[in-house]
Amino acid sequence: MPVIAVVPDLYFATRIAATAKAAGVALELVPPQRAVARLAPADVSLVLLELGSRDALGLIAELKHAQPAIPIVGFGAHVEAALLRDARAAGADAVLPRSQFVGKLPGLLANGLAALTPSGHEDLRL
Repeated sequence: MPVIAVVPDLYFATRIAATAKAAGVALELVPPQRAVARLAPADVSLVLLELGSRDALGLIAELKHAQPAIPIVGFGAHVEAALLRDARAAGADAVLPRSQFVGKLPGLLANGLAALTPSGHEDLRL
């Protein structure tokens, strides 16, 4: 099953795609406006979601409503602590600052949420 990445930052999306390719993991880059429709078949193992704006919070809720069992990992700037905290409250299964996300990405792609600590917050003090 593929991993879906909703990452408007094309430079960063390319980095994620390269990591997935190196790990042998199928990755689909999906624009935010098509993410909910893409989950309809429920053949997705994980959603990676860049938290670039408050719009991402609504998208998390829509994705969870469409397919509650598919895990969502949100990531964003560490200076946006309130946004990261709100993403968790909106339903993201795990939330990471971008720097931690980059370090954990190979494990996330290979093992999903099992690559994270049980809380899904890692070392994030929100």
